[in-house]
Amino acid sequence: MKRYSDTPINVRLGRYQENKLNEMIKNESYCQQKGIFSKVDAVRTGLNNVIKDYEMTTLGTQ
Repeated sequence: MKRYSDTPINVRLGRYQENKLNEMIKNESYCQQKGIFSKVDAVRTGLNNVIKDYEMTTLGTQ
């Protein structure tokens, strides 16, 4: 069973985002504490938070 999509989405990060993401990934204790094991984990977690917010905001309006 596949865990992720057959059609990956390419994401273009801004310079600031890329720099901070690299800095964050180098901080092993932070990543371990947050359950982040790769850059993709961080992006996926952020996207999940936005989706949860969207669902909570639009709940009952559809």
